[in-house]
Amino acid sequence: MDQKTLDQANALFSGTIDQPAVFIIGATGYIGGSVLVAVLQKHPEFVYTAIVRNTKDNKAIESLNVRVLQGSNKDLELVEKASSEHDIVFNFADADDLPLAEAVIKGLFKRASRKDGTRRPIYIHTSGTGVAMDGPSGEFKDIKIYDDTKVEDIGSIDAKQPHRNVDLQIFAAGQQGSIDTYIIAPSTIYGTGIGPVRNISQQVNGIIRTAVKHKQVLLVGPGTNVWNNVHIVDLAELYVLVLEQSLDNIKDSSENPKPTSPYERFYWGSAATHVWGEIAKDLAVLLHKKGLVDTNDVKSVTIEEHPELWATATNSRTVANRGIKSLGWKPSGKSLKDTLEEEIDLTLSQA
Repeated sequence: MDQKTLDQANALFSGTIDQPAVFIIGATGYIGGSVLVAVLQKHPEFVYTAIVRNTKDNKAIESLNVRVLQGSNKDLELVEKASSEHDIVFNFADADDLPLAEAVIKGLFKRASRKDGTRRPIYIHTSGTGVAMDGPSGEFKDIKIYDDTKVEDIGSIDAKQPHRNVDLQIFAAGQQGSIDTYIIAPSTIYGTGIGPVRNISQQVNGIIRTAVKHKQVLLVGPGTNVWNNVHIVDLAELYVLVLEQSLDNIKDSSENPKPTSPYERFYWGSAATHVWGEIAKDLAVLLHKKGLVDTNDVKSVTIEEHPELWATATNSRTVANRGIKSLGWKPSGKSLKDTLEEEIDLTLSQA
């Protein structure tokens, strides 16, 4: 961290803050921006800081009354320092970025070690249901359905799965007892985001872009593979509920005992189930009507031919019982099928 950046950070974090201070990593993204707006609506009294890489995005973030810390996820010293100056850290960046997560953890441990009456630090990390997926065959397989209320299910996920090495570090940090760690693992996210910068999804968007490029909807294998999904607004609400739970858990209350295991602070962001082949067929019809593809037939391809379709060629099956039963989460957004035309229009508008 150069002197200019250090001076910026010191100036930003100087002074006394009575309200909880929240640090956001990934505020310009699809998930992070939407959650930031939802959390701001719930807690406008909190003090917010977001790390922002591109100066062109500063105005959009500052318009929400959020302080901008100029830097990137690769500025690990800066991330560590910022984390040490905040009570709550949300990380919406790359779920596979272990150095970034470690920088957050280091910073929060520093904050926890203070003797000046600072609040118990909270880390809310974004993983993904890709941690539970199988290989990209495009075929349905009767794989394990992971229930987040079953600690043994979450603890049994193979260490070689995507995102898992990062998740395990966060579990270990939460086990030490001085900071509270939470992990939310979203499934296929859809719908128009409500954040200040990016408002478009990834997986469905990827199918659409590939289809327009090749003038036909493409799908790996027979397309019988299944995934879970969640509307972006419902997902943002889950983050708010987890935040509320985290704030309750740091209170010494016998009516609301604090979970003893970090695996009890893991939440799937899954609301419904879809078959990728059915989504592809619906997209083909809609895209053909709009004249964006030459046929409403779906073409089966191999993963070697189109590796960009990897995530939509796997199976991932999860049950979000912890959010639904423990937090009262009630997903109510439009279904994935009912938002496909919206996804197409949004994708084309940002082509």
